[in-house]
Amino acid sequence: MTAAPHETKVRTAEEQSVRTEQANPTQFRRRAADKLPPEAHRTSGMRAATTWALLLFALGNFALSFYNPIEFDPYKFLYRGWTWWGFNDMKKSAQVSNVALLGSSLMVSAVAGVDANYLNQNLDLAEYHKAKYLDDRLVNKFGGTFKSLNLSIPGQMPSDAYMTLRAMVATANRPDIVVYGVAPRDFIDSTMSSPADTEAFQFLRRVVSIDEVAGHVFRTPLQRLEWFINRTFYISEHAADFQLYCKEQSEKLVNSLVACPRTDKPFTWWDRTKLLPSYLPGEIRPLAVRSGPISEEVARKRWINNAPEYVERYKHPDKHVYRTQFYFLEEIAKFCKKERIELVLVNMPITAYNVGILGPPRYMAYVGDLNVFALNNNVAFYDLCTPAGFTQSDFHDSVHLNAFGGRKFFNQLVNIISLSGRTRQAFALSGKDMERHQAVANTKTPLIQ
Repeated sequence: MTAAPHETKVRTAEEQSVRTEQANPTQFRRRAADKLPPEAHRTSGMRAATTWALLLFALGNFALSFYNPIEFDPYKFLYRGWTWWGFNDMKKSAQVSNVALLGSSLMVSAVAGVDANYLNQNLDLAEYHKAKYLDDRLVNKFGGTFKSLNLSIPGQMPSDAYMTLRAMVATANRPDIVVYGVAPRDFIDSTMSSPADTEAFQFLRRVVSIDEVAGHVFRTPLQRLEWFINRTFYISEHAADFQLYCKEQSEKLVNSLVACPRTDKPFTWWDRTKLLPSYLPGEIRPLAVRSGPISEEVARKRWINNAPEYVERYKHPDKHVYRTQFYFLEEIAKFCKKERIELVLVNMPITAYNVGILGPPRYMAYVGDLNVFALNNNVAFYDLCTPAGFTQSDFHDSVHLNAFGGRKFFNQLVNIISLSGRTRQAFALSGKDMERHQAVANTKTPLIQ
């Protein structure tokens, strides 16, 4: 009987404790939190800070998607490769072009070699984007005036050519005719897995949208996610612009704080490429790549064996890459039709030696696919890679024409165009339109008194 009062007292104390907790819950929580170890406090604080940071980042990007506080120049790019120099030249020049040349280094080599000899001068390929010999041959054959813009670059694939053509039109320089020279490497390069891998594509996607073709650009889920993030978030979309701005500002700061030492031989781009050959490997500068006049005797004797390079490029043909690049060739045809541009597709000459590296059956399948493409899209297609048309002496390696091979190539191209009804008419009309355009531009408007 004596235990009952004691139990009553215990229950009363417990009830009092509950009532105290209910009356002052904040104080109770503080006491409970005081019992936590210091590590728990830090973890909780970090989580809260991270949550707020992510929230502010998302809200900031959401606001910037509607209000663009900084007008970045899409043509301003950290990486000054071949494509950047071509568009930089096009933007600076007031010259209107009625013919555009697209293609890989095979087209670059043909134009540079023949023009250097034709003009009898050294050409700086960072700044020279004309095709003077071709223009004069077209004038002689069709009359009128021709001004070609050469936007071919080493390694250009159909995906790059598609972006180049769209960017050219977006820059208010729409050609009447596009001459696009292709070769097997452009479709089956084993060193490329995605169109987004090239420097040209990375630069040109700043100028034109890739939304329409994004499904064929990115091969992996991670690449698609990156594209979605860049497309959605302002800061991520302009990461290259912020990087370039920080680079410029840091260089100004360093130059103002640390004066460049006096020296008879300043540190140049050439010194940087020797010191850091893997840093921006595709970047070029004025006078970095030049083409000069050459005699036929020297050109015929000069031969470089680049078989190891093409063994690597042809080693593992990827069917996905092949299909993707033909998809972009189709997109070029559709874009030209939409813009009323005459597309001329040319299979570039390569040596029988290079065909042997690729494999004759695979090469014939590639040519057959080009013929089917041309037929389905009503595109003029000329196969100039014939054993009777070119010999090894016309090349300076297994795929690149020398100056005299380039002259033969353009002579054959103009001649075969002149025998084709629709294409001949397109060139004749374009030459006359350009002649009238220049006549109007050269006419001085009289002042109104």
